[in-house]
Amino acid sequence: MLKKVSFSRHVEKDWLDQTALWCTDNLDKKEIVTKINTMLTPWITCKINLGKTRNQLTSIWIDIPGNIPSRFQKFACDKVRGSSDIPLAIHWGLLIAKKKFFAEVARFIGRTTKLNCSFTYAQVQKRMVELYGDTETVKRHLRSVLKTLVEFGVVIRSSSRSYQVADRKLVVNSDLKNWLLYSLLISEEVMSRSLPDIIDDAIWFPFDFNVQANEIEQSWFELHQQGNDLVIFRK
Repeated sequence: MLKKVSFSRHVEKDWLDQTALWCTDNLDKKEIVTKINTMLTPWITCKINLGKTRNQLTSIWIDIPGNIPSRFQKFACDKVRGSSDIPLAIHWGLLIAKKKFFAEVARFIGRTTKLNCSFTYAQVQKRMVELYGDTETVKRHLRSVLKTLVEFGVVIRSSSRSYQVADRKLVVNSDLKNWLLYSLLISEEVMSRSLPDIIDDAIWFPFDFNVQANEIEQSWFELHQQGNDLVIFRK
């Protein structure tokens, strides 16, 4: 059975930032949708595309699917409340947890560029077709993910069919580390993973990301020694 693809339109960080701030204003979804429509109208003239982009933003910052613990979403909202500089890592965590297709693309790019900082559209497309099927929907959604990564500044388009990752790695605030680890366990639908393995996951390619065992918080995880491995179990 092929996996579901869900990334129909690209999103920009400014749009995510503003949606996140509205999320903290105690507005209901209908009010936020109206504000998003107003925000996007100068940039997107097609009503269908505007609707898809709006739905993308609300699915990331407002909607809480059944597999997402409410405290995970609340943590993100609490962290951006009153913030004038929202770190990309918060959006990244929500995208990983809620958008499996985005996570798969990001991980493939991270793996491909570990030794060589460049990659081609054809390389990513080949992998996504293997995972999701050879359909126009998959290719269109892949283009949306790549455009989003370019807008984030973590991927640079060097030609019409080739890309490279940005040299500068983004610093992750210490108070986000456990939450980010949790986001990946949600994405993978697992309860545990080796700590060294999850830290080394290629999905973190835009970030300077490292977590020591003494940084694991008991509010999020239990930490156990299994053989030579430290394993985190999400609560």
